[in-house]
Amino acid sequence: KKDLRMENLRFLNICLSAFFWQMDNDTIKDLGLCPICQKGHIMKGSLGYSCNYFKNMNDKCTFNIYHSYWGKEITEEIARQLITTGKTDIFHDFHNKKGVPFSAYLTIENGIVIPSFVNEVLETPCPVCGREIEILLNGYACKGYSQKDKNNNRVCNLYIPKTIAQREIPLEAAEILAKGKKTPFMTGFKSREGNDFSSRLVLTENLDISFDNTLCKCPKCGGNLYINKKAYNCSNYRNEAIKCDFVIWREMSGRSITPEEAIELCEKKETPVLTGFHDKNGQPMERKLVLNDDFKIKLI
Repeated sequence: KKDLRMENLRFLNICLSAFFWQMDNDTIKDLGLCPICQKGHIMKGSLGYSCNYFKNMNDKCTFNIYHSYWGKEITEEIARQLITTGKTDIFHDFHNKKGVPFSAYLTIENGIVIPSFVNEVLETPCPVCGREIEILLNGYACKGYSQKDKNNNRVCNLYIPKTIAQREIPLEAAEILAKGKKTPFMTGFKSREGNDFSSRLVLTENLDISFDNTLCKCPKCGGNLYINKKAYNCSNYRNEAIKCDFVIWREMSGRSITPEEAIELCEKKETPVLTGFHDKNGQPMERKLVLNDDFKIKLI
């Protein structure tokens, strides 16, 4: 039995040698010494980059680098970097099963190539503890958010979701929130009833993300102007002592009036000449919005 086993091993070695020799020189390449066994060399073959050390079934190296990981092709340069330094550069074009890209570098652990995940960070540090804010798959979180103190509490609770009211929160908005400022007015939010609405976002003292529909000061009574479904209304509309009727309609002559234009109208009494209006016959026209002495909006 021992002689038969030795014959089988010899035959296997012959087959392996023949397999490698029959490959053309463009298919098989020597990338360098194996980082695991330090005996064989990493050879590029049709199935990946594999160590060629094989003395017998009990003395062989099975280290292998596949041609691709999570949708990213592993070139000879990447494989050579991995076997010589133990890790690759950070790549941002890996993709998970859902096709969502993620950032990681490849490293070798226990003889296996694995990803080591890294997260990009915002330019603005955490306003609470000063740590970096990581860009995660579903949100923007302080590095202390995933850490626990001795009482098993989060080190920092700053977390900004990437989706709020069915609207994606872009990187620029997260930077503004981290600076403690209000975002510009953002469209595309949806209420629980499925209605679209616009709003600013603000980071509260409790580190919650809150909607802020305050536009500016009412030019007529000094109250706050809010965004509503059809108009920009004064907060004192229901105040019986004041009963302010100031309003800017969100659509005039077939054109939507943006929050920024409404603010400019209230603060400067007029806007620049705007395009997109239409007359009664549907013909396009250019006009500017003017706030007169009676606090009525006119197209001029």
